[in-house]
Amino acid sequence: MAANPLIHELLGNGPYEAPGPRHRLVRVEGRDAGEFLHRLCTQDVGGLAEGEAKPAAFLDAKGKLVATCLIARLDAGFWLETTADQLAKLAALLERYHFTEKLTIAVSDLRGLQERVSLAGGTTSLATVHRDGARLALACARRGVRFERVYASPDTTIARAGLPACDDERYECVRMLAGLVRVGVETEPTTLALEVDLDDHISTTKGCYTGQEIVARIHTYGHTNRKLCLLRLAAGEAIVAPQPLHELDERMAVGRVMRCVRLPGRAEHLGVGYLPKDFQALGTALALADGRRVEVIRSEERRVGKECRSRW
Repeated sequence: MAANPLIHELLGNGPYEAPGPRHRLVRVEGRDAGEFLHRLCTQDVGGLAEGEAKPAAFLDAKGKLVATCLIARLDAGFWLETTADQLAKLAALLERYHFTEKLTIAVSDLRGLQERVSLAGGTTSLATVHRDGARLALACARRGVRFERVYASPDTTIARAGLPACDDERYECVRMLAGLVRVGVETEPTTLALEVDLDDHISTTKGCYTGQEIVARIHTYGHTNRKLCLLRLAAGEAIVAPQPLHELDERMAVGRVMRCVRLPGRAEHLGVGYLPKDFQALGTALALADGRRVEVIRSEERRVGKECRSRW
C-alpha cells in the first residue's frame, strides 16, 4: 500500500530536520537484561539480532498502555528509546519490576543531536541501530515515514546539513499520519494497546508478558469497543484537550477528539480521536459541540496482515 498522499505533500520537499531533542535513551545491560525485558514488554526481545530494533509497549496487568519505545540490541545490551515525556514513567516501571535479576538500568546521558524526517518506501515498521564512532544512530520507518535520530554526549557538536526545518506542526502531523501515538496525551489511563494501532509493537508468538492475557483474548475472541482514528477538522482553533465528537442527526456524543494541529499550508486541522465501531468508517461525518465539522480519514484494522485504510 502506498503512503498516504498527504505524507507526500508534507515531506515531498524533504528530508526535513526536526527540532528537538524529543527522545531519550535508557540503557539496560547485564546477564539477565534480555530475559527481563522479554517477559516485561510486548515485543519478542529474545529474537532481536545485534543492530536490530523493534517497537514495543509496556502494559499493566489489565492490558492498559503504560509506555511505548523502540528496543534496540547493541553493545552486549539493550537501548530503549522513548519520547522525553515518557522517560520518567518508563524508567520507574523498569525499576519497579527489577528484583534479583543481574542487570543495570540507567537513563543515558547521550542526548539527541539531530533528527531527520523523510519519505520512506512501504508502510511496515523497520528499525535499526548502529554506532558511528561516539555517536549512536537509530532509524525507524512506519507508514511511509522515516525517522533518523543521532545521539551523542551533550558536549558533542554536529554539522547541520542545511535541510529545511520541520516545525512542530509539520512534525506532529507527520507523526499522526505514521500512526505513532503520544502516550498520556492521546491516550488515557484506560486505553488498551489494541485501541491505538500498536499491532507491530506486539509479538503474537512470544511467551508470557505483563498484560498478555488481555491482548491474546482480544486477538482471539473479540475486538475493542473503540479505536483511535485519524480525523480531518475544519478550520478553527487547535485542540489540546479532549472534546466530545457528536453524530450529526441527533447531536449525540459518540466519541472524543483528543487533539488536533493545523496542517501546514492549509486552513484545515489534522487530529486523532476515539470512536466506536459504528462511526469508524472512512468519510464518516461528525461535529464538535460548536458545529465544527470533523471527518474520519483513516480507520485502523487490528487484523494481522491487513493494512490500515485511509483517504484524503
